[in-house]
This record gives sequence, C-alpha cells and structure tokens, in this order.
Amino acid sequence: MDDSTQLNVPWKIGLVLETPELSSGIKSALSEAGAVPVIEFGAATSSLEVANAVERERPDILFAELSHTAKPAAEWMADVRRGEDTPLVVAVHATADPAEMISALRSGASEFICLPVRPAIFEALERIGALLESRESATHEQGRIVGILSAKGGCGATSVACHLAAALRAAAGSACRILVADLDYQSPGTHQVLRAKPRSNAGEAFASVRRLSSSSWREFVTPAGPVDLLAAPRRAPAAPPEQWRVEGLLRFVSRQYRWVLADLGRHLNPANWMFLQNIDELCLVTAPEVLALYQTRSVLQTLTSRGLDKSRIRLILNRNRTTPQDFWVESIEQMFEMSVFAVIPNDYSTLDKLPRDRFEFPADTPFGKALVKLAGRLASPNGPGSVRKTA
Repeated sequence: MDDSTQLNVPWKIGLVLETPELSSGIKSALSEAGAVPVIEFGAATSSLEVANAVERERPDILFAELSHTAKPAAEWMADVRRGEDTPLVVAVHATADPAEMISALRSGASEFICLPVRPAIFEALERIGALLESRESATHEQGRIVGILSAKGGCGATSVACHLAAALRAAAGSACRILVADLDYQSPGTHQVLRAKPRSNAGEAFASVRRLSSSSWREFVTPAGPVDLLAAPRRAPAAPPEQWRVEGLLRFVSRQYRWVLADLGRHLNPANWMFLQNIDELCLVTAPEVLALYQTRSVLQTLTSRGLDKSRIRLILNRNRTTPQDFWVESIEQMFEMSVFAVIPNDYSTLDKLPRDRFEFPADTPFGKALVKLAGRLASPNGPGSVRKTA
C-alpha cells in the first residue's frame, strides 16, 4: 500500500532512531498518514530515559532502531516495556539484514522494516492497527446488532429503524455511537428518511472488509444527524456478499458502535437471510392489515423452521389504528402465539410535517413517544413481554 491517503493513524507514536535517512523517511510517511510522534529520542539514549517517557506519554507504537541501542535488543525492550505488552515495537534497520530481522523479532518486535520505508511502513501500520483494535475491543462491551425486517412492503420498517436509532441515541446520550446499516438491496430508503447524501455504501465496505479499521471506517459511513449511516449500494449487486465478508463486517461494526440497527428490507430472501444469521435480535415490523398479518405468519413460520430462536424475535405493530388498540394486540398475540413487543400509532400527520432538508426526531409526538418507549424496552435487561403488561 503506497497511497497513504487511505490510512489515517489514530495511534500515539514514539520514535527511537539514529540513521538520518530512516528518521526522515519514517517521519515523512507518518506525517502523510496524519500521525505526530509524542516522543522522539536518538537510539543511543539510555533505556531508562526512554522507559520514563513511554510511561508518561503511553505511545501505542514505537519505531526503534534496535541495532543502535545501548543495550542488546531483548534487554532494551524489557527495560522500555517494564513487563507490559505495549507499546508494540516496529524494528527498523537501514538494510534488510536477515540477522537483524531475526534478532528483532525474537526480542519481541511486532514488525521489521528497512529502507526504502515505503510502502512497507503503511502495510506494517495496517497490521499493527488491526492488532491494537482487537486488543482494545477485548476490553469493551460488544455492541448489539438489531435487524429490522418488514413483513411486507408498506409496513414502515425503514422509518422505524431510523427513528428508533435516534431514540436510542437520545436515551443513551451523545457518547453512545449508533449505526444505521441499510442492508435492503431491493428498495433502500434509509438515506431518504435520514435526509442524507451517502458518500459510500455497504457494497464498498464488504469489498474492503479486510482493511477495516476505526480510521478507514470513516470512508464508508455518512454522518446523518445523531447517527452514522452505512448506505445500501446504489445498484443491487448480482449476488449477496460472501458469508465471511458479512461476518467480518458485522463483527467489526459491533466493536465500533453500542447499537447497530440493520434495515433488512421486506420479506425473506437469500441476502437478508445471510444477515439474519449474524444479528442478536430481530424486530419484525407488521401492520393491522390482512395481507401484512398473512405475510407475518409466513415469515415467522420460515424463521422458526430454519432454526431462528423465537425468543430473539420482537414483534412490532406499526401504523396501529386508534380503535381499539387492545383488540389488535390481543388478536395478534393469539394468532402468532407470541407477545407484541411494541405498538406504534398511525401518526401520518407527524411524519408528513417533518423537515425535508434535515433529519428531525419528533420525540414529543405520539409516534416519537412510542419509539422512545420501544428504545427503552430494547435497552432493558428484563427482556420482552406483552405491551399490555408494561403500558
């Protein structure tokens, strides 16, 4: 990789270098990748002085010319790290000397680069970045992936997905990162609801899944009001992404976001079935119409016959009629032998009055209040139950 514009380094960098050509080449490459060193020493500096600076500044990555340090590489590394496994060390040397490479790697270096430093430095930073992110994610709670599936077209699942994301963000606060992933390859519409102009799409993210990092991820998502949007491809692909790409992307976003709301479109099809196998729970959106309820029954039967645990399914009654609510809820619960998780009123006037130039969550309307309640129930550790019991 010699195009540093594809790499933005969010990690803290330290330099312990002696050879001018190595130093200038590494600094130039790091500058292009957006990284500024937090510590910088000559390689002959005592390991104690370097260790004190490392403890103070906590760099994630240390470029070190180990062949010029005052102590042998293994002793120097032990002094600088003081028993920890960070910072990760990139050993650098003027030439591709096999003996120096073996010595550095045996001493605990993660990478070895030599002159010319390009493109090897960018490739090394990508590998180390992936390792640092995997370590970081191990100490963080993994986010929840919620699929939003419409029993049939016209049930309003896309609108529910976008506004539910805003309700979750409002409930959790600005520190909570939320992603709306448009995985509806038939009739994508999240960008319209969120009033966003996507700069990239899910197809490109799936294609680049091997190089995803917290810095490169910004290439693929579009800020949309209070949430991030991963838009659907402009044109439906000839085939859905391979299973390993789906698993890799969803695993990645679950480390980046507290909540991921995936719009899976309508009905069941080969593409959204692949996504369904990698989500934590499914909100199945239906409406009080004969055809919608018929399709709901069909979807539920197919899901359970394919082994999806019914306890992971949340039945959402959208566009509910004002009279009488309990009649519809009781009838649907009897029909499908499961509780209705949430009821959202048919509040067309509210949605019709929303701004056309920006996304706005109507929190103080009947529609908005129902979404806030739904967000609270999803975030509750007590699990689902009948909406009539929690009203």
